[in-house]
Amino acid sequence: KDDVDTAGLVKFDFLGLRTLTIIDWAVKSINEQEGANIDIARLPLDDAKVYRMLGKGGTTAVFQLESRGIRQLIRKLKPNRFDDMVALVALYRPGPLQSGMVDDFIDRKHGRKAVRYLLPELEPLLDSTYGVILYQEQVMKIAQSLGKYTLGGADILRKAMGKKDPKEMAAQRKNFMRGAHETGVPEKIARELFDLMEKFAGYGFNKSHSVAYALLAYQTAWLKTHYPAHFMAAVLSSEMKLTDKIMELVAECREMGLEVLPPGINSGRFRFSVDEAGRIVYGLGAIRNLGQGQIERIVEVREQAPFKSLSDLCRRTGGHLLNQRALEILIDSGACDELAEGDAAAARARLRHCLPAAIQAAEQYQQDQTFGIANLFGGMEEEADVEDLMPPMPEKPEWDEHAMLEAERECLGYYLSGHPVEEYLSELAQIAPTRLQEARASRKHQFLAGMLADIRVRRRENGNMGILTIDDGSARLEAVMYDPEFRQVQDRLQKYAIVVIEGRVVDDEFTGGLRIRAKNAMTLDEARARRKCKLALNLDETELSGNFCGQLASILEPYSRNGKGNVNYHRGDMQGCIMLGPDWAVAPADDLVRSLRMEFGRDQVTLQYDN
Repeated sequence: KDDVDTAGLVKFDFLGLRTLTIIDWAVKSINEQEGANIDIARLPLDDAKVYRMLGKGGTTAVFQLESRGIRQLIRKLKPNRFDDMVALVALYRPGPLQSGMVDDFIDRKHGRKAVRYLLPELEPLLDSTYGVILYQEQVMKIAQSLGKYTLGGADILRKAMGKKDPKEMAAQRKNFMRGAHETGVPEKIARELFDLMEKFAGYGFNKSHSVAYALLAYQTAWLKTHYPAHFMAAVLSSEMKLTDKIMELVAECREMGLEVLPPGINSGRFRFSVDEAGRIVYGLGAIRNLGQGQIERIVEVREQAPFKSLSDLCRRTGGHLLNQRALEILIDSGACDELAEGDAAAARARLRHCLPAAIQAAEQYQQDQTFGIANLFGGMEEEADVEDLMPPMPEKPEWDEHAMLEAERECLGYYLSGHPVEEYLSELAQIAPTRLQEARASRKHQFLAGMLADIRVRRRENGNMGILTIDDGSARLEAVMYDPEFRQVQDRLQKYAIVVIEGRVVDDEFTGGLRIRAKNAMTLDEARARRKCKLALNLDETELSGNFCGQLASILEPYSRNGKGNVNYHRGDMQGCIMLGPDWAVAPADDLVRSLRMEFGRDQVTLQYDN
C-alpha cells in the first residue's frame, strides 16, 4: 500500500462487511414477499420514525451502533438528521470521548451552549457539526478557503497535524498565516484558528469513511423500523453458527413483539425466513450438526408434499440423506413436533421411541422397492406400507420437560420452547419472590433467582471479579461479585444451573439499566438447605394405583437417608393430609421431585417452605 501511495496512485480499501449481505437478504425477502420495490440506495434520509427508534437506544443489530457505550451516546445525542449520524460515527472514538469534545458537541446541538464561529466564512464549513471541527476534510477546507492552500497542500497539512511533527508544523503555521493574511483574516484570529485546527486535528476523523458507515447504519435502522421481521430474519441468518448471538437476537425479536416459531420440518428453510403471518420461521441451518446440503435436500423433498408422519419422513429422506443421528437431532430440536400428538415433551419422547422402528421400516420399504416386491394386498399407498411396520406410539412418554429442554439445548445451544426456571417458579416464589423483570434499585439486600446463563471472570490487582448473568424467563440481570466472596462460591457455580443471588439491586449508569451487587450466590440445593421445607403430594383418589404405597416408597427410599424435609400426602377424598414418619424425611433433590412428577403429575408435587 505504501508503494502505491508513493507512486501517486489512489489506494482503495474494500471491506467485506457482513452487513451488506444482511441488507441484500432483507431487501430481496421484502420485495419478493411484500410486493415492494425497495431501492436501498434511494431511501429518504429524514425518516422521523427511524430517528425516534435510534433515540430510544433500540440499536441491536443496527450496524456500528450496537455496543453499550454508543447506545449511551445515542441517547444523549438523540440524532434527528443524517449529519448527526455521520457525526456519531466520528465522535465514538477514544480521542473525542476523553477530550470533552463529545459533551461540547451534544451541548451545542441541544442549545445548552451557544454555537459561535471565529469568522462568518466558517459557518458553511462547520454548520453540520455545530461549530466543532470534527472531520479531517473540514481542516482541509478551512486551509483551502482561508489559508490559500491547494487541495494537495491541504492534504499535506492534514498529515502533518496528525503526525504532530514540530518542524513541519512550524512550516505549515507560517504558510497558513501568510495565506490568511492574503485573504484578509486578522493576524490574531488567524493564529487562534490555526491553534484550533491543530488541537482538533488530533481527533479529526475521515468524513468520507464516517458517511459510508453512517449510511449503512441508517439503512439497517430503516429496515428494522419498517420491516422488522424480514430484517431480523436476515440478521439471524447471518449469525446462525453463533449460539449466544442467536439467543440474544431471539430475545430482541420478542422484545420487539415479533413471534419466532420453533424449528419446523414442514416450514423451515436453511436460513431464517418470514411466513405469510409475519412470523419469523426458525432457520434449520441454526440446528447444530446438520449440514446445509442435508437441509436443502429436506426442503426439496418437502416441496413435493409435506411430511405427514415420522415414517413418511424416514421413507423419503432416510439412508443416503439423513442417518439416525441427524433424525435424532431434528426430533430433539423440536423440528418434528408436528409429526406426533401431545405437548412438546410428549411428542419428542414418542418420536424418539418410534425412531429405530421407523428407520428399519423405511429401509425395508426401500429394499422391497429395489427388488420389486409388491405389497401383499396391492393398491395401498406407499405410506401405508411403511406405517404397517411401525409400532404404536407409547401412551406414557418417558421424557419430562427438563429432559426435553436439555436435549433441545444440545441441538440449538440454548432453550427455545421453554425455560428451565418454569418448573421451579412456585418454589422460587417462596425463596426469591421478586421476578427479575420486577426488580428495582434498593438499598436493602434481597434474594433473586434464575438460570445462570453466563459466568465471566475478570482479573484484578486485588482479586477476581465475577460477572454472573442470570435469566428467569422474564428478564436478564448481571450480578457483580468480588473476591473473597466470589472465590468462595466460584467452583460451585455451573452454567445453566438454577442459582439464588443475595445482594442489592443498583442502577447501572453505563447501560442505563440495573445490576446486582452480589454478596452471595447459592445453588438451589444450598438455598433449600437454609430453609425448612416439606414435600407435598396432592393426589386424586381415582388416579392412584393399587400399589401406590409401593410406588411412593421406591421413589422416596434413595433420598430418605439423612433427609430433613417432611413428606405430606393429601388425597382428594380426605379432609386433612398424612405426614409420613421421620424415617421418610427426604432431601428435596431435583431428581426426586422430577421422579414424583413423572409418576403422579407435575402440578401434584410441590415444595413448601416455612415462613
